[in-house]
Amino acid sequence: MSTTFKFIIEHMEEGLTDWVKLEYSNMIKQVGHKNLILTSLTPSTLAQCPPNIQDGAVCTSLNAVEYVTSQGKGIANVLLLDPSAPKQMDPSDSVFEFLLFGGILGDDPPRDRTKELRVLGFEGRHLGPIQMTTDTAVMVAKRIVDGKRLQDIEFVDKPELQLRKGESVEMPFRYIVENGQPLVPAGFLDLLRKTNDQALDFN
Repeated sequence: MSTTFKFIIEHMEEGLTDWVKLEYSNMIKQVGHKNLILTSLTPSTLAQCPPNIQDGAVCTSLNAVEYVTSQGKGIANVLLLDPSAPKQMDPSDSVFEFLLFGGILGDDPPRDRTKELRVLGFEGRHLGPIQMTTDTAVMVAKRIVDGKRLQDIEFVDKPELQLRKGESVEMPFRYIVENGQPLVPAGFLDLLRKTNDQALDFN
């Protein structure tokens, strides 16, 4: 594996929601200090980044191509995670130095936000047919570049998560299974309860 492997998130929306902050914080925890690069951040979005994200990630207004170029590298050093790519990611892809993700949080139904990056000519790989949240995709990719094959990672699709007694919600994504449970970041269930309560109040 490349010892300089970096994970780039091309931020494609204005601002940072609580969900995005949670995902970015989890990505930093998973890939290590300054190994997460958040690109295309506007000044107002940068101002919204909490200290743990500003300190733990590289936060820049440069887009992904500009950032890679600023590091003396080129498109050939970048692997794009692309659901439409013909090839599945495997451990041999650790020869790349950067792994590029488009967008922020997984969408349901999926929006093809990766198309804006696909046209730039990056080599692409997919992580299977089921939509993942971006932090899950980062965790899966990290395991693969560390030598684990995709088919050897245990997943659960659309798990039903218990919020309170008699209250649960089905998540429309694929998650890694760890210790028999979907692997979600700390604070995930609390934020899910808050979001669910707000939706009920709105209705």
